[in-house]
Amino acid sequence: MAHRFVGMNRVISTQRSPRSLGMLCMSSTNDNSPHVSIGMPVYNGERWIRSAIGSILTQDYRDLELIISDNASTDATEDICREIITADPRVRYYRNVKNLGVDANYNRVVQLARGCYFKWTSSNDLCAPQFISKCVGVLERRPDVVLCYPRTQLIIDDSGTLERYVDALNLEEASPCTRFRRYVNEVRLNNVLNGVIRTETLRQTGLLRFHRASDYALVAGLAVRGKFVEVPEFLFFRRMTPESATKLKSESELNDYYRPERGAPLLLQQWKLAGSYLDAVRRAPVGLSHKLCLYRYLARRMWWIHPALARELCQWFWAFTARAHRIPN
Repeated sequence: MAHRFVGMNRVISTQRSPRSLGMLCMSSTNDNSPHVSIGMPVYNGERWIRSAIGSILTQDYRDLELIISDNASTDATEDICREIITADPRVRYYRNVKNLGVDANYNRVVQLARGCYFKWTSSNDLCAPQFISKCVGVLERRPDVVLCYPRTQLIIDDSGTLERYVDALNLEEASPCTRFRRYVNEVRLNNVLNGVIRTETLRQTGLLRFHRASDYALVAGLAVRGKFVEVPEFLFFRRMTPESATKLKSESELNDYYRPERGAPLLLQQWKLAGSYLDAVRRAPVGLSHKLCLYRYLARRMWWIHPALARELCQWFWAFTARAHRIPN
């Protein structure tokens, strides 16, 4: 059932000590490093970024930093961010000289992170005040878990109408191969990407690969490395409107989103995604029997989608031929 989202402007006064949750994760740099890093890549996000930042800074888990990487926005995003950083020292703002594309900007905030836990957050979305503390609590208690995420509600229009979305990706199987297969087979919207992740484990995946749906391959790589736990509370509010959701963008908008400087169509995307899945398995720190299981699954998957792979090869061939004919002798 859909209902209205009234907002999240309440200031939280609870000062919970993050260290009381456990000492399993230690900051890797120095004692002044935050326990949790939250990365916000943004491009022209002036409409929603103030409320998105507010939902992070009012978390009841206080030992965090917010890293904003601005992809050379042309609207008021920079002005809003610079105003906010003067009011809260936990916020760090970086502005790229040019638009790097969405994947490179997502990778940049991970590279800048200092905490031993990491969370991506969009400039369009909102988090309930308990989001971080609930997820960190699970990660601190359970070293076998690499990613913890809460349940999601989708904001489906500008008036704030909410629809509950069931991810059902609580991946607690012992087998890395089973977790990988379950994730790839069952994921639809990749909401779990917005959960809290062990930073070093995330970096071991190689991060995003500059093609469509590379975030799915990244999360599959995490599933090989450890378990996923779902917090059974609706603490994440994801905006799903044409302005904010990748799935609702046009083909030309997607080209600009992923490769802003090239302008050419995105070709061989299924092939590149298959390559990223294969690389996730290659990087996986698991035994030979698990790797063979994973490779067999990916071989079957490529056979299942071979018509789409064949179509992409044809599209690439005709695009290459047309480009060659345009080159002067």
